[in-house]
Amino acid sequence: MIHLEASAETSHEAEVPVSRAERRDQQTHRVLEAAKRCFVLYGFQGASMNQICTEAGMSPGALYRYFPSKEAIVEAICEADRQQDAELFAMVVGNKDVVDGVVQGAMRHIRFVHETNAAPMFAEIAAESMRNPAVNSTCEKNMVEVQRVFHGYLRDARERGEIDPPVDLDVLVPTFLAMAHGMAVHDLPSHGIDFDELEKLLRSMIEGMLRPVASAVPSSRSPADRPRL
Repeated sequence: MIHLEASAETSHEAEVPVSRAERRDQQTHRVLEAAKRCFVLYGFQGASMNQICTEAGMSPGALYRYFPSKEAIVEAICEADRQQDAELFAMVVGNKDVVDGVVQGAMRHIRFVHETNAAPMFAEIAAESMRNPAVNSTCEKNMVEVQRVFHGYLRDARERGEIDPPVDLDVLVPTFLAMAHGMAVHDLPSHGIDFDELEKLLRSMIEGMLRPVASAVPSSRSPADRPRL
């Protein structure tokens, strides 16, 4: 889940003394946000390290101290995304209603991408991963972790007799993740699709994929009953 944000610092923040480690973190964040903007504007292939330097307001020598290549920048972007996913995973696996957990996890991802305008960045990295082995390796590493979490969550629910999916989880999990990611990248809410209507449809699809056993699963609340994510 990749976040594009402004990099400008307030004058008050600039005056606060920071340690060397904090300074390095700030500079790293500054480069990553500049790179995201450049990747969206020019594409991964079109964006040059010099353009990223200009966007970040840094000299080439300063930037290369943090990242030797665009591939290294993508790796850092994906690592930050992986850390953000940990909060999402905790919310999903903490939900005893497995259908609700999966639906709410997907909706939180879709909402995040919409609200942060991250869809172009997702699409650009996905496209580059198809032609760049280094970027593909980074993306695959992240996807393996996401699949591991969801696979374990659904496996446990199946073993408890709560769901009865029609296909093996090795088929179901990557299919579901591709579906949810596709919804996020297409940013359906930006095309006028209401979040509640999208959640209703997604819930119906997930129920069909997981086939919950009614006697074993708590009754699901309607979208209006659940807190906003």
